[in-house]
Order: sequence, then structure tokens, then C-alpha cells
Amino acid sequence: MTGPVLVTGAGSGIGLAIVQALRAAGRPVWAGARRDVHLQQLAGLGAWPLRLDVREPAQVQAAAPAVQAHRQATGQGLAGLVHNAGVGGIAPLAGWPDDDLLALFDTNVFGPHRLTNALLPALQAAQGRIVCIGSMGGSITSPTMGPYTMSKHALEAYAECLRQELAPHGVAVSIVQPGAVATDIGDNGRAGNLARLAATPAPFDTLAAAVAASIRAPQPADPAAPESATNRRHAAPAAVAEVVLQALNAAQPQARYLVGTRWESDRVVDALMARLIDAAQSPSQALNIDELVARLRQAWLRRGG
Repeated sequence: MTGPVLVTGAGSGIGLAIVQALRAAGRPVWAGARRDVHLQQLAGLGAWPLRLDVREPAQVQAAAPAVQAHRQATGQGLAGLVHNAGVGGIAPLAGWPDDDLLALFDTNVFGPHRLTNALLPALQAAQGRIVCIGSMGGSITSPTMGPYTMSKHALEAYAECLRQELAPHGVAVSIVQPGAVATDIGDNGRAGNLARLAATPAPFDTLAAAVAASIRAPQPADPAAPESATNRRHAAPAAVAEVVLQALNAAQPQARYLVGTRWESDRVVDALMARLIDAAQSPSQALNIDELVARLRQAWLRRGG
């Protein structure tokens, strides 16, 4: 496809890499960011900077007339929307105040919902694409990662429902699911993470203290050692951007794309298989292994595998 793409959270990390990849491909880009320094940097890349905090309804609503004015002036509709803006956060569940949880969901879930609705007429008119930047945490979770992965599980459901609702209207929706990526998301949330960890009550305070110590004195990954939960390899933001362009440009984009190391994607596949087995063994199904494998094979063949 051709035509402008709007990218949220474009000031750094994955969002900036997406803008750079789109500009390198000759695509016009609306680049949403909150900070003046980032807006200036994005303008220097040839993008159209757009002050956009997805938590702020007024800024979200202002994006629609800007896009519409460009279409009237050039005839180019909104060909793509990339929901990249997001925040992280760690601490045992018992250490999460309501306000922190609501703020996390406001950016990671409610933000994409409100911006999509604001731009939906433009996307439908151009039969554009929507790409959500989710996470492998949309399929798995682990201690201290609860609220973040809750938000990414919610984004999975949002993207899937949106895909089904918009497909009859010519708008394709995909979700890209990165694993660990070398961005500033951890540094940006450092103060909040340490505050929650310090406030975590017993008996979860021991776990919280260990995590806080790892934040204060992080250990670099050992490239010679096998990858593990304590020795993770971080992908470059450009690797995620490359997959986003695939989702924007493919004639028939996938609903989901995993991006990361084999160790990370194996965790997702194993978790999904565990869910599949639980469903197959539930009283309403009671499938044996041969029946389950036969159905899996049929599904694989239907997908052209």
C-alpha cells in the first residue's frame, strides 16, 4: 500500500524505528509524540510531527481534522495507523495501587481504542491498515509482570475483535508481538517501579526486594550463555519496524506476528499449547491426543501450512 501512516509513541524506541523505516520506504508519516525535542527530531526526519498523547481526548480528537485537511489538500487518505504508544511497569500484584493500574491501561488499551474511533472514518475511506504493537506478554505472564501483561492480553482481544468488525469494511488489523526489545521503556518507568516494589507488602516483599536489586544493579546479558529468563537477548527496534512494514504492505496480512528470539517465541508456543490441551481435556471436549492432533492438522492445512 501507499499513502500516509500515523504512528503513535514515535519519539523513541520502536516508534522512532517505525517512522525511520517508513520514511526510508518513501511513505508519508504522521509521527505522534509528546515532547518538543522528539517532535523536532521527527520533523528532521521528514515526518509530519503531531503532538499526541493518547491519554488526552482533546489531542486525540485533534488528529482527525489534521488528517482530513491533508486528504482534502492532496487526495491522500490515511493508509495506516500504528498503535505503538505504550508504557510498562513491574511489581507483584499486591504492590499495584489502583491509580497506577488505571494509568497503565489508559495508555496501553484505552488509548488505541479512543484513537481508532477518532480516525475510523478516514481509515474506512482509504481502506487502510491498523497495526497494534502488542507483546509476547499478550499470551504469557510471569511474577511481577501481571498488570503489564494484563494490558497486553486486553490489547490482543481488542485487536482481534477490531479485525473481525472491520474486515467487512476493507480495513485489515494486525497485532505485532515483540519479546524483549532494546528501548527506554524500563528506564522511563524506573522511579515508578522502585516505588511500587518498595511499597509491596509481605509476604511478597522478598520477591519485590530481589527485583528492585536487579533494577539498581542490572546484569548485562552473557552472549556465550544460553538464553533464559535471567539472560535475555534484546532485539533491535528495527527488527520490529520491519515486521510492522510487512503488516502494512502485505496483500493479506497475518492477524499476529511474533518478533523475537526462538527462546522467547518457544515460551509463547508452549503456553498456547498448554491452553489448547486444557481446552481439549475439558468435560465439554474430552479429546484424546489422536483426536487433538487430527484437528490441529486440519486447521494447519486450512491455513495452507
